[in-house]
Amino acid sequence: MSCSYTLHDERMSVMQRAKNLDFLFYPKSIAIAGVSDKANKFNFGLRFLEALTRFGFPGQLYSVNPAGGEINGSVIYKSVKDIPGPVDFIISAIPAPYTPQLVEDAAAKGVRAIHFFTSGFGEIENAEGKRLQKDIIARAGKGGIRVIGPNCLGLYCPAGGLSFNGDYDKTAGSVAMISQSGGNAAHLIHDGTSRGLYFSKVISMGNGADLNEVDYLEYLAGDDETKVITAYIEGTRDGARFFQALRRASAAKPVIILKVGTSGPGADAAVSHTTALAGKDHIWEGVLSQAKAIRAGSIEEMVDIALAFQYMQAPAGKRIVIVGIGGGASVLLADAFSHQGLELPKLSDDLRGYLMKIFSSEAGRIFKNPIDLNHFETPEKFFSILGKLDLSDETDMLAIHVAFDHFGLVSNQEKEFLVDTFIDLICQGKKYLTKPMAVILHSFSSAGMNALARRAAIKLAEAGIAVFPSVSRAALAISKFARHHVK
Repeated sequence: MSCSYTLHDERMSVMQRAKNLDFLFYPKSIAIAGVSDKANKFNFGLRFLEALTRFGFPGQLYSVNPAGGEINGSVIYKSVKDIPGPVDFIISAIPAPYTPQLVEDAAAKGVRAIHFFTSGFGEIENAEGKRLQKDIIARAGKGGIRVIGPNCLGLYCPAGGLSFNGDYDKTAGSVAMISQSGGNAAHLIHDGTSRGLYFSKVISMGNGADLNEVDYLEYLAGDDETKVITAYIEGTRDGARFFQALRRASAAKPVIILKVGTSGPGADAAVSHTTALAGKDHIWEGVLSQAKAIRAGSIEEMVDIALAFQYMQAPAGKRIVIVGIGGGASVLLADAFSHQGLELPKLSDDLRGYLMKIFSSEAGRIFKNPIDLNHFETPEKFFSILGKLDLSDETDMLAIHVAFDHFGLVSNQEKEFLVDTFIDLICQGKKYLTKPMAVILHSFSSAGMNALARRAAIKLAEAGIAVFPSVSRAALAISKFARHHVK
């Protein structure tokens, strides 16, 4: 009885903490401290104001600067306390020494959260910076204020109208990211959205002096809008709590971790960057494995794995049939996928007989797995093969390999027609396929083929299909995706 109560109590406690952070992502009013009416490319307060305006923040925006003035016809208030309406959230772009007073004014105003963009706190090898960070956190805690940062870009939440870049995609998705690096958070957003990956929430947390990676992990584990969690982690100050939070989060949804600082120089850089304690790699490998998290080796791989989870339904097993063009490419595909632990089953006599019936001859083709069609012949024939494979109980997943350069005897104009028709059929056919499917687009040798590939990738992503830019990246991402589902 006591054990059941303890577990239930733990779950309820985590859920409560999760709900308590909703206010960060859906403020009704934001004050930006450090906005200047003077033209200055280094005026980061103005940059945040412009970003939120362009992105379409639906609430009230206020500008704050002790010098006062006007910006774009709106008042610049000399203090947060002078703002006539309520303020939920503050973005601070002022120098570190002036932040204690800002916290005091925010507490008096009833502000619930402050994002400190500027650096000069605990991340520098300076006693004053560390003292200042402790000071603002203590003042914030006393005033009931939660702190994001310092030393970070802050929040990107399309559903809440939040972004530190006004040009980011406004589509709300289901993938979240916790990042101890602002630059890598931006990298993930750029790379992800360009490939059809859309985000619920991205958190650039910097030093994590108050809210840290564990708090955000616990929050996202209980967030209904988030189906996949990704995290860039340099280190943690509370290994035991991090492990428990990661274990709980991984039991609820996929968690993909990019752990860096695994070398001596990398660990030193992590401390200098965000004060994170990196730890030894073999310990982290054990933690991630025991917690059943998925480890990524790069931002690009993190995007690849997240795309698989976003667009591919859970497979029943690890058997995959690959359809492509080119004998040499088939060998590369077979090696890459099998080396990653995926199974490439031999085609049955029934499937081989069907292929023979469709194409009348195996000459110039390979009716094995991977299936090498040599050339498209007709897109309709190609798709009929996919339909047959989808209905077969001999496979769990499908992969289509498109290497543009294998159209060696075809003009570029003909390539465009064939590829566009082929991609359109795949997009239409996706609606009727029942098994997880991915497309690999690679080997583009000219600007024209690269443009064609980008067009094809956009079409496929819009149709809800996971697209990978190379054989090796597809094999790695799909294998980790499959291992997560197939025990």
